[in-house]
Amino acid sequence: MKAKVFTLICLVLLGTGLGFAQNKTAEENKFQFEQPEHYLDGYSLNFQYQNGTALHMEFYDGMAKYEWISGPSKGNGNKDIPYRSSKIGNDLYLINWHEVDKKDYLTIVFDFEKMTMHSSIIVGYENKPERTLKTVFKRGVIDHLKRGE
Repeated sequence: MKAKVFTLICLVLLGTGLGFAQNKTAEENKFQFEQPEHYLDGYSLNFQYQNGTALHMEFYDGMAKYEWISGPSKGNGNKDIPYRSSKIGNDLYLINWHEVDKKDYLTIVFDFEKMTMHSSIIVGYENKPERTLKTVFKRGVIDHLKRGE
């Protein structure tokens, strides 16, 4: 019986402590998730996937644009796409954006030290017959890098 009471008291104290910990504000935790970062504003670059397709990308005023410059989609692209980024290392950036009109969601890691990129993309998540759902997990090589001011 004493063991059960002791266990109950420990669980109550643990639950109370966890409750207080979860009530900390972002400022107390030093996390700043509410504002998207735009570390790549002013950057432009080309990258080529291993299959030979290539894109030109630019970042400006919290927006991204891209155009396919090689491959079956050459000439297609999009612009004025709000993006978010995080600096995750020296010359290493994680970005993402959601192309609501196309129903695509994309995450890219740019490694400007090694001049490589890695992408994970959900294409056509609405899964319509004319644009079926697929996922892309590719890497590529960066060239023609122009850094922001």
